[in-house]
Amino acid sequence: MKTNKIFFRLWIVAAILISGLLLTPSCSKDNDDSVGSGNEEPGGGEEPGGGEEPGGGGDEPSTTLEVIITGSISHTDYDSSESGTVSFNRFPATVAEFQEVRDLIGGEPHGAVALQVMAYEMYRRNADIGTECIKLNSTLNNVNLAVSRLKELFGKDEYYARPYQMAAYLKDATWDNGYNPSKPYTVEVEVSRMHGYQHSNDYQNTILYLNILTQGKTAGYDAVEVLKTSKPGEPSEGKYFIVLNCPGLYSQVRAISFDTPFQGLD
Repeated sequence: MKTNKIFFRLWIVAAILISGLLLTPSCSKDNDDSVGSGNEEPGGGEEPGGGEEPGGGGDEPSTTLEVIITGSISHTDYDSSESGTVSFNRFPATVAEFQEVRDLIGGEPHGAVALQVMAYEMYRRNADIGTECIKLNSTLNNVNLAVSRLKELFGKDEYYARPYQMAAYLKDATWDNGYNPSKPYTVEVEVSRMHGYQHSNDYQNTILYLNILTQGKTAGYDAVEVLKTSKPGEPSEGKYFIVLNCPGLYSQVRAISFDTPFQGLD
C-alpha cells in the first residue's frame, strides 16, 4: 500500500456538515473497464446561463448537497489498475458550495475530474458562476479555450448545441436514454492504461493521466490530465489537484435519440 494514498471507509466516516452542505468522504476500490474522444466542428451559440434548459436552475436549491468520494489513485506512482468515483445528489449552485466540495474532494485526482464536470455544468446554468468555478479547478492555460467551447456547446445552435454534454459523463447516461443518468450522479475515473505518469518541469510536479468514463464517445472515455502544483498564481496552491488538459470534455458527445428527451440535471 502506497503511503501517499488517502483512504476513507465507505459509510463509516461521519458526515461533514458545512453551512447546510452535507459532504461525506468515503473510499472503496472501484474498477471498471475503460474503452477516447472525438471532435466535431464548432457552431455558433449565445451566452449560456439563461435558465431555460432543463435543469438550468437559478433558484436556491431546496436539498442538501451530498458528495461521496470512493477509491484511491496514487499521486506519484503509476498503477493502471487504480480507479475512483465521486457520487453526488445534485450539482453545486454557488461558488461557495463549489469551494466546499473542493475542500472535501479536491485533494484527490479523481476529485478534480468530478469538480471539472460540476464546474462545466454550472457554466451551462450561469456563465459567471461557472467561469469562476472553472478558474478554481483549472490551470491558468486551461480556462479560456474551455470557456469558448462551452459557450458554443451550451448555445442556441440546434445542430451544434449539447445541453446534455456534462450529463454524458455520469453513470448510466447513454445517447439512447437521453443522457438521463441514474441517481445519485456518479463520475467514474480510471488511471490511463495507455499513458504513464510524467514529470512536468513547468509545474515541478507529476502529471497524472486519467480517463473519465462516458457513453457519449465511441471509445467509452475521455482523457483528463491533472496535477498538483505550488506554481505561483495557479489555483492548486500545492493543495488541490487541478485540471491541466481535458479537450474531450468540451468536444461534442453523440447527439441524443429523437425518441428520448434529456430531462435535465438537479
